[in-house]
Formats: sequence, structure tokens, C-alpha cells
Amino acid sequence: MMIIIRRRWLSATILPIVLFYLFEFRFFYLIPLPTVLVAGTTNKNLLAVFSLVAILYFLLRTKKISFGYFGYTFSLIFITIAASTLLSSFEFGFKTTQVLWGIIPYLILLLYFPGKKYLSDEDIREQFIVIGELCTLLIAALFLFQYVQYKNHHTLFLNLPNMIPDHYYWHPEDGLRIRNTFDGFFRVFSLIIADRIFAKKFKKCTLDVFSLISMLLVILIIDRSRSYLVIVMLSAIAMLIYRAKRKTTKALFLLGSVTLIAGVAVISNKLSSIFSSISDNTGSWFARVEGVVHFTKIGLEHFFLGIGMADPEAIASVEKYVRGPEGIFYADDVGIVGVFALTGVIGLVLYLLFIAKVFKCFRNADRNKALLFGLFICLILSSVLSSYFDRSRITALVLTAVFCEINCSKRPKVHELDYIDRL
Repeated sequence: MMIIIRRRWLSATILPIVLFYLFEFRFFYLIPLPTVLVAGTTNKNLLAVFSLVAILYFLLRTKKISFGYFGYTFSLIFITIAASTLLSSFEFGFKTTQVLWGIIPYLILLLYFPGKKYLSDEDIREQFIVIGELCTLLIAALFLFQYVQYKNHHTLFLNLPNMIPDHYYWHPEDGLRIRNTFDGFFRVFSLIIADRIFAKKFKKCTLDVFSLISMLLVILIIDRSRSYLVIVMLSAIAMLIYRAKRKTTKALFLLGSVTLIAGVAVISNKLSSIFSSISDNTGSWFARVEGVVHFTKIGLEHFFLGIGMADPEAIASVEKYVRGPEGIFYADDVGIVGVFALTGVIGLVLYLLFIAKVFKCFRNADRNKALLFGLFICLILSSVLSSYFDRSRITALVLTAVFCEINCSKRPKVHELDYIDRL
């Protein structure tokens, strides 16, 4: 048995999985990389380069491509984003490089095609998840240690160029906050791990539990996004409740109840903080409420294709127009309203189409239906404040589509995956 397991784990699929995590986590922020690949927290150019190479290699090996359930939608999404960003250069005067940096991150959508093919194989999917768990433990440990180091000694050992807000440079005693760094992959992967724990009935899942806890700690301490934490926990609780519809053991009921109570306690605490911001009209809530009005106006002024994905900071006058005179409005803080402003009504329709497809996959799923229910709930809740079209969350869009498809459609026949062992 051990020989068979080792052969499976030493297959050639290990390399692209490891490379995916290295690029997604920027080599764990331990080494300096070219600025063009790592500029800012939401820049995904490094993973985009990997995605382009991966799809080209995939096409060379398979000699064909299947669009699957989400392929045509993703193609239209990319075309819409490319067209809106390109056209914005004529109105706002963006340079060619600025337009390209707005489009390139969306090459990550290409990962959907090899992803749905390879991860439909149970062994490869297990490799992807377990390696991901180990990587999340490592990067969570690095960032949590960096948080302590920065707060106590005001020093950095991770390579974090242009990623720390100015406030934390001037007030390192407040700790380290880096928004959006783990906002894409973790948003979906945490739900995948939570569902594994529920499916195993909390038994023989030590690695799963530690990995999930590490992700929640990073969201709580490093990202410090109340809404993000609430969304993930609500989605996980939704999966637990969905599974509870079936007959459960006393042990599972007890553990599930404890998990549910703990989750509700955390959510209540965070919601109380959020509601305080709403009642006082302070903090990020003020920017979001006013931002909805602001970006609705921008969307109506650029109705069909929006203003594109080029960075408005490149031109002062454009930044003032997009982010308001005080510079406090951000399209990625207002969910589908931001989608409307950035990609117009065409992009908004495609985003709603994606949501409808995820729901249809959940309804037609023949396995892991609870996971798809959680992914759907997470997508809906996220769309209020933080859409999956944002660069920092584009990985969430791809992973959601991949896991929906492989749990909804029939698994490929054995002979269709034989070539994987010959890579």
C-alpha cells in the first residue's frame, strides 16, 4: 500500500501543484522578486505568468481543450475585461503598459481548463488539497510570526514591498495589517477544508483542522477584515447545517453544535462591531455607503463596458474621478456595484450568469453537495462587498468554478487520465 501511495505522490502532477502554490504565495514572501510581478497586494501577475505557461503546456499535451460548463463564460469575461480596459486608455490616456497590467492578472482564468481536467481525478485532487494545507500552515506561521516581530521589534523579515499601509509604518505598535493578501485563495480553500472536516465527522482530520485554524487566524489577525471573516464562517456554518439534514451520530451532533456555537459567537462579535460602524457612520462603512452612490454614477456614465481595470493611480486626474476627491472610494469595496462600474452592464450580466451557473451546479451535484452549497453562499455574501472579479479574488472565481464542475459532472473515464502518469 505504501509503495502505491508513494508512486501516486511522486507522479509528475506534483510539480505543477507545487509551482501553483509557490506562485500564489509569492515563494512565501521570503525572496525578492521583480517589481513588475509583485507590485502591490492585489497584483497577480506572477500567478498569471504561471497560468499562461500552464495552459500552453496543457494544450501541447492534450492537443485539445474542453470548454466545460464555465469555459465560454470565462472567455467572455476575459474579453469584456480586456475590451473595457483597452477602451479606457482612449478616454483616460493610460499608457500601453498600464493597460496591460490591468488585463494580465485575468490570465489566471486560464487555470480553469487544466484545473477541471486534473482535479477531477481523486488522487490528484487529494494531492492538491494536502499540499495546499501544508503550504497554508507554512505561510500562516510566517505571517503570524512576522506580526509578532513587527509589533514588538518594528522589523520585517518577509519581503513585503508596498504592501503595508502607511498607518502601520508610522504606528508599528498596532501590529501588521496587510489587506487582500489572502483574500482570494483562502476564501474558497478554507471552505474546502471545512467541508472535509465535516465529511470526516471530525475524525482523523488533524491536518485539516490545523490548516483551517491557521487560515482563520490569518484572516483575523493579518487581513483584519470583519466582513471577510463573517462571510467565511457563515458559509462554513451553512455547510454544517446542510449536512445536518442527514442522519448524524451523537458525537458529530455534539462537535457540530460546539462548532456552531463558537462560530455564532465570533460572528455576533464581528457583526456587533460592523453595526456600530454603521450606526456611527464611521470607518470603512462610510466609504462603502458613499462608494455605492459614487460607483453607480460612474457605471451609468460608462454603461456598456465600464471604466476598465487599469490602475487609476497612474494619472492624478483619473484617480480623483474614480476614487473621489478624498481618495476613499474603491470599486473592490462595493461588490457588484464595483463590477458595474469597472466592466459595465456587460460585465455585470456575466457576473450574474456565473452566480446562476454555480447555483445550477449545486442543484445538480451528485457528490459533495454541501461544499457547493457553501461555495454558493460565500459567492452571494461576497458579492455584496467584495466581488470575485477583483484581482485579489480572481483565484476564488477559478477555484469555485473548478470544484463546482468536478462535483456536478461525471468523472472522466480512467483511460482519459492515463496520459497524466506519462507526463
